[in-house]
Amino acid sequence: MVYLRKSRLTDFKFVVENMRLMDKIEALYQSGLSPEDALSYTYLGSEINMAIANDNDDAVGLCGVQEDGCIWMVATDELFDNKKSRLQLTRQGRKWVDNLLGSYKILYNYVYAENTSAIKWLRTLGFTFIKLHESYGHQNKPFYEFLRIT
Repeated sequence: MVYLRKSRLTDFKFVVENMRLMDKIEALYQSGLSPEDALSYTYLGSEINMAIANDNDDAVGLCGVQEDGCIWMVATDELFDNKKSRLQLTRQGRKWVDNLLGSYKILYNYVYAENTSAIKWLRTLGFTFIKLHESYGHQNKPFYEFLRIT
């Protein structure tokens, strides 16, 4: 089972060292930075940083929101390898996003078009995919723009 809690620096270190390959690829393609640098930039620039924790209170993912409503998430393989954890994350994530819409008029970001597990998860959270950008980010790869509006 997983749940959301405020993140700690130890969570950041663990997730960076154990990040899913697809999240590493997406970070590189979007920002041109190493996964650690991209996540550092995102984490430090966010108003809200949360950890997705397992039953042992170990972080299996991180998520957050920047001031302008840019929402993000990265995960370890443990989170996506466990069906029960994915279902729990969907329930918790939907509540969290619904609550965020009380403070933000729009939540948005871009997701690498081949990151199918993230795309599926974002759809279950109620996000709408508004445009496919065929050449996006520092590596000019296909990314979907997505959003949720209050």
